[in-house]
Amino acid sequence: MDVDYGKGLQELFLNNYKIIAIIESKVERWFEAADVNTCIVILEKCKDEKERNENLVRFVYLFKPLRHFIPPAHDMWEKQKQRLDAIENLIKTILYHNNFYQNDELRIYPKKQSELWREGFDTEGNKYTGSKWGKYLRAPEIFFKILEKGKDKLVPLKEIADVRFGIKTGANEFFYLTEEEIEEKGIEKEFWMHKDEDGEWIPNKVIVSPREVNSVVINPEDLSKVVLFINKGKEKLKNKKIFSYIRHGERKGFNKRPTCSSRKMWYELEYREPWPILHPMIHHDRQTVVSNKYGIQVDHNLFEIKPKRKRDTLPLLCFLLSTVSMLFKEFGGRVNLGEGALKTEGIDVEKLPIVIKFPKEIRQKLRKLAKKYPSPEIQSIFEDLKANAPEDVTLGKVNPARRELDKIIMDDILGLTEDEQLEVYRAVVDLVKSRIEKAKSVDKKGKIKDGLDVELLTRTIKEKLGDKLLGDFYSEKILSQKNLKTVKLFHIANEINIKNELFGWRIISGKEYIDCQSEAEAEYLKIWLESGLDEVKVPKDESYFSKILPELKALKERIDQIIYDHISSITNQKLRSMILQKLQGELF
Repeated sequence: MDVDYGKGLQELFLNNYKIIAIIESKVERWFEAADVNTCIVILEKCKDEKERNENLVRFVYLFKPLRHFIPPAHDMWEKQKQRLDAIENLIKTILYHNNFYQNDELRIYPKKQSELWREGFDTEGNKYTGSKWGKYLRAPEIFFKILEKGKDKLVPLKEIADVRFGIKTGANEFFYLTEEEIEEKGIEKEFWMHKDEDGEWIPNKVIVSPREVNSVVINPEDLSKVVLFINKGKEKLKNKKIFSYIRHGERKGFNKRPTCSSRKMWYELEYREPWPILHPMIHHDRQTVVSNKYGIQVDHNLFEIKPKRKRDTLPLLCFLLSTVSMLFKEFGGRVNLGEGALKTEGIDVEKLPIVIKFPKEIRQKLRKLAKKYPSPEIQSIFEDLKANAPEDVTLGKVNPARRELDKIIMDDILGLTEDEQLEVYRAVVDLVKSRIEKAKSVDKKGKIKDGLDVELLTRTIKEKLGDKLLGDFYSEKILSQKNLKTVKLFHIANEINIKNELFGWRIISGKEYIDCQSEAEAEYLKIWLESGLDEVKVPKDESYFSKILPELKALKERIDQIIYDHISSITNQKLRSMILQKLQGELF
């Protein structure tokens, strides 16, 4: 419910149903083959808007396995009757509570349906954009205490800073090289180095993955790759070694990749002035927010953050490193990777709660702290707190650098008592541990089908597909346009055909069909039908439409070919369908 396509489900449920309950488990995953974490949604069809708005949605978080509440199905009537009675008892327990309730078995957090609508509705854009419902399932009481105490102090990050993606090269293996590889190829320094403020040539070091980060300030010496910036036409490069390297890249087909081919010169990356704070996209058990003090270039696996006021740079970095921010991240991110990782997209980072104003005395304290700990090591939260379970946490065991930072953030800024600060630490340990252990609740044998490691195969295919997928194309080339129409798509029943009928072009599958303005529109819709979308935006500008269609078709053909190359030898059709289904959500 918290992933991109979840906002469509949220809107559908809110506008057509009373949402009786949303149930999730803290201790287990319910479907072995699913790479997303799943929940149970109980709905009641309702056309009355007032009745829907007044409905209380119960968010239910189970602390025990589902079998603790409901026995397994049985063919003996007596056992089956016991099972039905257990289901009825669970439903009665859920519906009985109109206020927050928690015991050793479950937690129930009721929320008015109208409040969920308001929370996800964008008044500026006049549309429903969705919100993170997962916090009502997983958030501990201290989360809501912080929001209450900080209600006049906290705002979304986007109000005080800008956020952007790192570089999307389209061909990392061409643009990112080690200095040894550059020396071997003889590439001139003007393409892989730049002059610093003193006029000295220094390498264009690039951070490709958060795994390369070990401390709060990135040290260029710890990075193995540099990025190439080539901003001249070929006619001006013919006498240089870089020209041979470009020709080598074209023989490899890099120039035909969608991201590269969309550029005027496929090999040209736009040089960007580095921003001071970096925030990763994928998170495990570390708070890998770092200072880009030395102006390192950044891959799209991380986001760059630039405060609107320069003086906010250090305070903002400190707040994002704090344990409170780690708590916020657990509910602002997407626990949909199914492997214990947490994902934050750009929009999630922009919505992270941040202090709107750092008073002068707070700035002074943070500057002193930064001098005392100029670049502390970034460790696992379990190492930082010297605790592997919530009950192990004590304030006295917390890493001194973290504890001193958190005292400023939690006490001086947010006004949390020491008992409440302890709750924050325990909550973060519990949340991170639960996220990781829940992913492990499906053992390895559940991933082996017909002797094939499905997990490894799908991961291999995703790596081969690279960083340019259908969802990226749709965001960059379609949603960026103003003059769009919406076309509802059908579910594919049979083979999809495009025909020029008596009254124009039509796309057909079984008894289902869509009338199209042109053959190009029909081909466009066919691609998104095969991608499993329910509706799609279509550019009304025919000239723009014709311009982008070849690139979209080439991208789709490339994706289809890579997938075919990897699964064509699998004879089990059910297994092939399962792999395709697992990949479908990743492609868009």
